[in-house]
Amino acid sequence: MIKNKTAEGVGTRWMRGALVMAVVAATGLSACAGRPGEAPRPTILAPATFADLPDWQQDTQAETLGALRRSCPRLVGGEGTRLATGEGGVLVTTADEWRKICSAAAGIARDNHRAARAFFERNFQVLSVAGPNAEGKFTGYYDPEIRGSRVPSRRFTIPVYRRPPDLQGETPYLTRTEIENGGLRGRGLEIAYVEDAIGLFEIHVQGSGRIALSEGGVMRLAFDGTNNRPYTALAKVLIDEGVLKPDDATWPAIRDWLKRSPAKARETMRKNERYVFFKDSRGAGAVGAQGVALTSGRSMAVDPAYVPYGLPIYVDTTRPAPRKPGETVIFRRLMVAQDTGSAIKGPVRGDVFFGAGSVAADSAGRMNSTGRWWILVPKKG
Repeated sequence: MIKNKTAEGVGTRWMRGALVMAVVAATGLSACAGRPGEAPRPTILAPATFADLPDWQQDTQAETLGALRRSCPRLVGGEGTRLATGEGGVLVTTADEWRKICSAAAGIARDNHRAARAFFERNFQVLSVAGPNAEGKFTGYYDPEIRGSRVPSRRFTIPVYRRPPDLQGETPYLTRTEIENGGLRGRGLEIAYVEDAIGLFEIHVQGSGRIALSEGGVMRLAFDGTNNRPYTALAKVLIDEGVLKPDDATWPAIRDWLKRSPAKARETMRKNERYVFFKDSRGAGAVGAQGVALTSGRSMAVDPAYVPYGLPIYVDTTRPAPRKPGETVIFRRLMVAQDTGSAIKGPVRGDVFFGAGSVAADSAGRMNSTGRWWILVPKKG
């Protein structure tokens, strides 16, 4: 999904004993898992236990097991996961080891939370993040939907573009303004047309979405690259201009301002030069950077420089209370690292996938909390 997450999103083996300096290397499981040769970044990890996880016994881990199963083809078909100690050693979980874990996971019923909990306790070791980076930031994202058509009409005039063939590597391409002014017109790159410029911008921010087609059915938009231009958060723009206060700069508030200010909306959105290209995934659900379908409430975007895709992570933070502005509830659960985003950076930086629909949009748009997490890594032997 590779989202451009920012304040608008408001809306990785272990060594026993002493603390160890650990570096999580990119897994190589996906082209989105970091640039080849990119230096891994250090964080301090320490051995912990399942007893250290608040409310672990109350979680419904079978839901997470379903998400892990979706990662299994990538884990068993790739190069495994790597964790460097920072002292010259590298501890590795191989594809064969993941194969054994995934085989065991396949035999557990989808609603048997007790068996799922025992599975994780039997097969994984808990690591805590220690030191100054122990606490981090959590935001949310979701799968937006707008109306559109495969062909243009008086109603549906705004094109949705596929990746241009002359877009190469990281070379800066046309800006958002140049593209919206017709820079790609006449090249046959349109895959759909929509009527809501703000809704399409939101899909750009989220990195994927759905178009409810006037012809019937739904087109699923999957991320297919960007124009390699800088990403500018509208939250920052509107805060700097005094339009919104920092505490009020949630995506619902930004969307509302854009809709109430049509004369300024286009100019404001164009201050974000980054433009996202899409492809019709023809799939049944949103797909993350690992290349697997995301699971509502159990998939999370992370920084793959610290956490390899496919690893379970136990989260302790808060989330917005559904449809109760200003209220939050405790959010403690086991999730799986399956996605990333351009603003998801750091050893404890999570972006929770809330799924689709109005409730998901409300929760994802308002989530902006601090918290901790524990990384689960496969046991040896």
